[in-house]
Amino acid sequence: MATDLSELARLQPPKLSQAVHREECTQCFDNQDNPLGIDVCLTCFNGGCLSTDRHHASTHFEKTGHHFALNVKRRLKPSAQRSDEEEPPAKMTKLAIVEDREEDKYEFVTTLKDWKLDPQNGKELPEASSDPLVKSLVNGVMTSMSSARQSEVKAWEEEILPCEHTLTLEQIVTGPIKASGLAQCNKCDLKENLWLCLTCGSLGCGRAQYGGTGGHGHGLEHYEETSHPVSVKLGTITPEGNADIYCYACNDAKLDPELSAHLANFGINVQTQTKTEKSMTELQIEHNLKFDFSLTDESGKALEPVFGPGLTGLANLGN
Repeated sequence: MATDLSELARLQPPKLSQAVHREECTQCFDNQDNPLGIDVCLTCFNGGCLSTDRHHASTHFEKTGHHFALNVKRRLKPSAQRSDEEEPPAKMTKLAIVEDREEDKYEFVTTLKDWKLDPQNGKELPEASSDPLVKSLVNGVMTSMSSARQSEVKAWEEEILPCEHTLTLEQIVTGPIKASGLAQCNKCDLKENLWLCLTCGSLGCGRAQYGGTGGHGHGLEHYEETSHPVSVKLGTITPEGNADIYCYACNDAKLDPELSAHLANFGINVQTQTKTEKSMTELQIEHNLKFDFSLTDESGKALEPVFGPGLTGLANLGN
C-alpha cells in the first residue's frame, strides 16, 4: 500500500504558539541524539521515542491515529569536517562568553514516516523529501520555537497581574474594525509593533525598542491625549487568548482577564488569531543572549578603545 501524499494537504506547519517536541520524547528521556532519533507527529507535534522497550511513537499512533511523523536525528559535527577551502575558526582576541549556535555544532537528518504503512516501526518515505508540502512541514517543524525554548521563555517570564485599569476597563462601542484599519499605525506608515487601544480601538505604534524594533510612540501619544490606559500589541494575540497588554497609567505590562471579550467588541475573534510577532519577554531574552557586555561600562555608557602610556597594560591593584 502506497502513501497518499495528498493527505498531507490537511496538515499545517506549527503556529508560533504551539509547542513542538522535537528534542525529546514527551513520555521518557530519549532524545534526538539517540541513534533512532525522535518521531515528531505532524498533526499535534508530539515527540515519541522509537525504543523497542517503550515504543512511545507507535503508542501515540495507536491512540490518536496520527500516522504522519517526521523523524529527527541530531548528530554532532566532527571537528575534522572542515574542508581546506573553509575559513579557519576566528582567533580569540578577547575573553568573552560567546553563544554557541546549534547549527555550528550539529547537523540534522529528517525523514518523513507513515505509521499506517508499518504500525511497528513506521515506514520511512525518503522519496517524499522533494515534495513541496513535505518541505513546508519539515521547515515549519525545524524552525519553530521548540518546547524547550518555550519552557526557557516561561522560566524568564515575570509574573504579570491585572491592574485596576484592566479590571474596570470601560469601552467605547465603535463596532467592528475593518481589516484595513488594523494594517498600520493611524499616524504613520509602520506596520509592526502596533498597539490597539482597548477603550476606543485606536491603533498606534509603540516606542522604539533597543535592538531594532521600530516605533514612534504614537500609542503613548494617544494615551496622553485621551487618558485611555490599556492597549494590546497586535501580532502577539494567540488563540488561547494570550497577548502583550500594556497599561500606560501603571507604566507596566499587565494582564487583561477579559481580553477575548474586549477584542470581540472590535470584531476581533481571538480563536482566529495567529501570533506573528515576538512578545516583549522573547525580545528581552533575545537581547540578553546577544548583548556584548564588553562594549559598555557599569552605567551602560559605550566604551571607546584607547592606547598609550598609562592606558594599556597591567597594573598591580594589590590584594
